[in-house]
Formats: sequence, structure tokens, C-alpha cells
Amino acid sequence: MKSRLVATVALLLAIRCGSGAAAPSPMPAFFEHNGARLAFTLDLPAGKGPFPAIVAGHGSGKVTREQLTWLSSRFVGMGFAVLRFDKRGAGESTGTFVFVGTRDSPEVFPQLAGDVVAAVRFLRTRPEVDPGRIGLAGNSQAGWILPIAARDLGDVAFMVLLVGPVCSVGQEMFYSGIVEHDASKAIAEANAQMPEFRGPHGFDPVPTLATVNTPTLWLLGMEDRSIPVPLTIANLEHLRSGGRPFEWRTYDGLGHNLGPQIWPDIERWVARFK
Repeated sequence: MKSRLVATVALLLAIRCGSGAAAPSPMPAFFEHNGARLAFTLDLPAGKGPFPAIVAGHGSGKVTREQLTWLSSRFVGMGFAVLRFDKRGAGESTGTFVFVGTRDSPEVFPQLAGDVVAAVRFLRTRPEVDPGRIGLAGNSQAGWILPIAARDLGDVAFMVLLVGPVCSVGQEMFYSGIVEHDASKAIAEANAQMPEFRGPHGFDPVPTLATVNTPTLWLLGMEDRSIPVPLTIANLEHLRSGGRPFEWRTYDGLGHNLGPQIWPDIERWVARFK
């Protein structure tokens, strides 16, 4: 009986961090999708629900839910519940992790987006959450993955994409190959070289985004050495001219890690969805 009580308490801790803090869970809770058990934590703001909510997307690499506490804590402080989970094949989630390149990105990104779709559908079953007010948020690689999930769900309330690339995987790799690991290279020079790209593109988010009607905000640092921001903005301008409900904010002097000055802009923008 005592061991059963301990297990029950641990599961409740995994589901609810009522203080708004993203506390580590001694026993993870799981949802399942496409052969994988995905370990999650649900962070809740103070007060009484049901709350508006966000599913946190992953950047590149073996991202665990604990590595998403920086994102979760910000949104919990704004009054959102946040579901964060270990990426497929990372942390306590099962499944196979893949380092994504141009060749496999058209297959892997939809699979990862499917995990996000499953997370949203699971979150809609939680009594703490308003199922009609669920958005998506994430950084970097999540900018390729989350729009696929938004397209497939069709009714996501909003998206917030921090340094999300609006260009193909091949274009991003070409750009970052010039400047990411060589601080002496000028960003302006790398951006000027982008029309020279002739390699394989891999996944290109533009056709997906052209079908997405989800209000979306991008946060972009003009000194980013990972994604080509001028190309991203040019593609966003084209998509918005076609009627997509897309907005973006740019920040001089900030790179791929951005900084705390972005958060007041995000808080003002997401207020309409609370």
C-alpha cells in the first residue's frame, strides 16, 4: 500500500507543478504516439483552471523536457499551462532519435510533428486545460516542426516561434556553414551569398506555411549565425501577402539565443489568446 501511495504522489507531481515552477519529476507520466512512449510534465500557473495552454516544441538535438523549463516558466508566468515532453528517443521517451539533415528531414519532421499533434490531443483531455485555447511554442528547429503540426491539427489557437527558420534545411545549412563557426565572417556577406545556394533543399516549410491559418509570431535576431534572417523575412512577407496571419519582430544586436527583451513583445501578443 505504501509503495502504491508513493507512485500515485509521484505521478501527480509529474502532472501538476502548481507553483508554476518546472520541477523535475521522479516518476514521469507518459502519452503515446506512433510506437513511442513520450515522457511529459504539465506545468500549471497559479489560480483555478481551466487554463489556456501551450505545447512546447523542441529545438535540434536530444532535447528533454527539463531543457524546456526556460520556455515553460515564461509562459506559466503569463498564465498558460505548458506541456513539455522529452523528444522522441531522448530522456525518458522511447522511440528513435535522428540527427536531421537534408535527406531525411522530409520524413523525420512530419514524424516529430505527429508527436506534437498527439501532445495537443492528449492535453485536450486534461480537466486543467481549456481545449479551445491551446497554442504551440518553440525555438529553432521547432520552426520547421510546429507548422506541420498546426497544419495537421487545423485548429491550433496560435504559434510563437523563436528564431524559427522560414527557409529550407539545405539553405539553413549553407548559411550556417559560412558563419556559425567562424566569428570573423560577416553576416552580411553570408546573406549576400544565399542566391548562390545550389545544394539539396530537404524540407522546405514554405509550402506548409502557405496552408496554415494559425496566427503566428516569429522572433528573429538580426545577428543570427544559424538561420538566414533576411531570407526568412522575405518568405514571411510573401506568405503574409497571400493572406497568412503571420507577424514577426526583429531585434538588432541579438543572435540565435535572443535575449530577455523579447518576452514583453511575446506577452503582449499572446494576451489575445488567454
